Amino acid sequence: MKMVLFLICALFSFVGVNHAQAGLAVKNRQVASQGKSTFTDTIKKIRDDDEGTVILFNANAGSYYLRRDVADFDAMKKKLNDAFKANKPVSVTFDSTQLNILEVK
Repeated sequence: MKMVLFLICALFSFVGVNHAQAGLAVKNRQVASQGKSTFTDTIKKIRDDDEGTVILFNANAGSYYLRRDVADFDAMKKKLNDAFKANKPVSVTFDSTQLNILEVK
């Protein structure tokens, strides 16, 4: 009886694997290992603090951060502010571990 239950459990473990999702998990690990991600979205809110600017997007969860010590801080902040005022989408490349903005297009 125990052997039959074991075989049934083993069969369901092989049948339940979705190969498309398994491939997607590998792809996500590869992207995360690179450390950079990019998305395009409209801005919900911009708020300044002592070390930079916090940006919230409409479709992407999380608080993204533009640090003052990043190269071209003023140019990137201007692009973000212009996109926010015009309610236009902006393309953002960010560090996927800490959500620090690296590039704005």
